[in-house]
Amino acid sequence: MTLQDKLKNLPETPGIYLMKDTHGAIIYVGKAKNLKRRVRSYFQKNQQHTKKVQRMIFNIADLEIRPVDTELDALLLECRLIQEIHPHYNRIMNYYQNYCYVDFTKTGPILTDIPTKTSLGPFRQYKKLPQILALLTENYLLPNVNNVTKKMILQQLPTVEQTPLSERLKNCQQFFAGKKTNLFNLLNARIAYSAKQQNFEHAQLIKEQLELCQHFYHYLLQRNEFCQKKQLTLKLPLGDDREKIYFIAYGVIVDTQIKKSSPAVTFPDKKFSPVILQKADVDPLDILRSYYARYH
Repeated sequence: MTLQDKLKNLPETPGIYLMKDTHGAIIYVGKAKNLKRRVRSYFQKNQQHTKKVQRMIFNIADLEIRPVDTELDALLLECRLIQEIHPHYNRIMNYYQNYCYVDFTKTGPILTDIPTKTSLGPFRQYKKLPQILALLTENYLLPNVNNVTKKMILQQLPTVEQTPLSERLKNCQQFFAGKKTNLFNLLNARIAYSAKQQNFEHAQLIKEQLELCQHFYHYLLQRNEFCQKKQLTLKLPLGDDREKIYFIAYGVIVDTQIKKSSPAVTFPDKKFSPVILQKADVDPLDILRSYYARYH
């Protein structure tokens, strides 16, 4: 069957599509709520296509589709295939090997690819983590902070060094664990100090640092809360009188059922335990967590 024949016979169902080049290599994996509408959009004249998409379309010689029950199934399958195949034109979810952990030494937090018993993670924000670690080192005046920064911090937070180093290190660990920390109090105190000195440019800089840490911390809180839930159910309609039910335990889909719509749902009578999160698990977990929050 030619590519044109396949485009004419696409189903209007959720699924994933695999774009292939002349050698049969998969160069892109995508998901769709409606395969027919989504896949055909690539081959229609569209001023919105980026140069990258235009290059990809030029190299498409064949395609394969895999229909699934729901958009969530498509999202999860897309993620798994991107991680397995590493298609050239996929960027998101294609670099999970770069996700890293935060470990803790006597002088402060460090990034590591190989976790130890004390490591926290893995975290997908590997490009932002060095900046976050630097902010923690500065605000808690950890041993690795340089003298110039230390003098500036002591002007803004004159009492921070009076706190024992062990307590400051604990606050760093609490931050990455998504637990109670005083980091945000320190940053707000620095913002207030700079504003009082009418150094508004510096106050704005610290405010941006605060927002970066808050965004990361809020993500951790949501992820931790989701992973601690022993029994969650998510129902998604299938377009008729049926629905697909996802049974979720500790952030993982442990079972699914397709049945007629009914308010009564019985969770599988099994014991489920928390799992140790690996790098490849982060993206599927985030997909499931976000989807549950949006549609539950």
